[in-house]
Amino acid sequence: SYRCLIVAIAVACLTILHPLYSHHQYTYYVLYLTMASLDEIKTLIEQQSQSVYNPESVPKLETYVTAQVAGQAPYYFDANRILVKLHSFYPETINDNVTAQILILSLTEFPSTDLLALLCLVPNQTGEPTATIIRSAELLDSCRFAEFWASFKPLERDGTVGSFVKSSKERLCKAIAGILALSYRSAPLAFVQAALDEQDVSKYVEKVDGDTVYFPPTADNTKRDRVFQEGVTFSEISTLIHKTAVAKE
Repeated sequence: SYRCLIVAIAVACLTILHPLYSHHQYTYYVLYLTMASLDEIKTLIEQQSQSVYNPESVPKLETYVTAQVAGQAPYYFDANRILVKLHSFYPETINDNVTAQILILSLTEFPSTDLLALLCLVPNQTGEPTATIIRSAELLDSCRFAEFWASFKPLERDGTVGSFVKSSKERLCKAIAGILALSYRSAPLAFVQAALDEQDVSKYVEKVDGDTVYFPPTADNTKRDRVFQEGVTFSEISTLIHKTAVAKE
């Protein structure tokens, strides 16, 4: 098509000029030119749902995954799930790096169950960084937050997902703080610092007062007075007892 021709020419020009750009700039420009739009991806997903899964869709979906990790496209779980299914149907198309990227995207959607849904489709993964991502997700789902950060932070050095992991810190801190707020109205400062892997936690909570952190009050973390309302009067109970006694006689 006309668009494909323009893209091919542009990529060729960038390849010639590659020495003038940094690696990240070059990657970004190529990604921008070859990435399908969100509307195109949605159309592609609809086509896949209505017919037999087509392996020819894999390159376009993989490019969209890369765009999500680079922050150039919105997160789209359905597209990522379809790609994982295509990989399972056509094992020759599996790309371990793309699988790792899909899993890390889903992990940062915590506390959603997106990652759990994908793990049902992904075969046992022992290679890195996928194995570490899965282990980190298990710790996160178990609310073992301090252990989660110890497992998760080394991924910053990984060439496949490192940049995305670094940029996800604040998002994950907000999600964890939200989980803590479901159970705690107040908590020790040291405990919250460890859970968020942050010394300054003030932007994630209501306030910090000395060694105590306060979370915004919610229906879940605030004590509620129990209100009892009598639904049966004494006269009704006495009448029932009387009738029961008469019946036994």
